[in-house]
Amino acid sequence: MEDVVNYLKTNFDLVDFDAGQENSTNGTKTFVFVIDEINRGEISKIFGELFFSIDPSYRGKKGSVKTQYSNLHNDEKEVFYVPENVYIIGSMNDIDRSVESFDFAMRRRFTWIEITAEQSAENMNLPQNIKERMIKLNEQISKTDGLNNSYHIGAAYFLDSNGNARQDIDNIWSLRIEPLLKEYLRGMPDSLEKIELLKNAFTA
Repeated sequence: MEDVVNYLKTNFDLVDFDAGQENSTNGTKTFVFVIDEINRGEISKIFGELFFSIDPSYRGKKGSVKTQYSNLHNDEKEVFYVPENVYIIGSMNDIDRSVESFDFAMRRRFTWIEITAEQSAENMNLPQNIKERMIKLNEQISKTDGLNNSYHIGAAYFLDSNGNARQDIDNIWSLRIEPLLKEYLRGMPDSLEKIELLKNAFTA
C-alpha cells in the first residue's frame, strides 16, 4: 500500500493531508483516502451514509444528506456530503473469505483494477533473479489442483521491513512462503507432495 501512496505522490503531486491547512484552496485540490484491506470489516456498516454519498451521481452538495448525528446541532445547513475532489482507494485480496461481504451495491460504487503478482514485482523493483523465482513458483501454483491464479505469491513476500528485496532464499521459503502454501493446501489430498513440487519450482 505504501507503493500506491508513493505512486500517487510522484505522479499526481499529492501531499499528506494537513488538518490545519487553509480551506480556501481545498476546492481545487485532490484528496485521496487509501484504505488497506478494505474488505476486512462489514463495508456497508462502516461506510454508513458514505454508501450513498460516494456514488458519482450524489457527489457534492447536491447529494448532501443528514446523518444520525444531525440532532447534535441546530444548524439546518449543517449537512454531510463527499466533495467531487475526494477519492477513495481500497486494496483487497480476492482469496480472502471476507471478500464475499463486499456486496454488489457497494461494488458498483468502485472501479476495479486487478494487480497481478508480476505487476507487483515490477512496481516494487524486485531483482531479476528473485522475480524469476517468483514467476516459476506461481506457474507451479497455477498447475496445482485446488489452487489457481488467485493464490499467486506477490512481491511483498520478498521484501524486508524496509521495503528492500531479500536474497536469503531458504528463509523466504521456510518462514514466509511454505507456511502460507500449507494453509492454502490444508485438508487437500497429497498436500505434502504438492508442497515439495512447489518448493522445487521456487528453489531450483
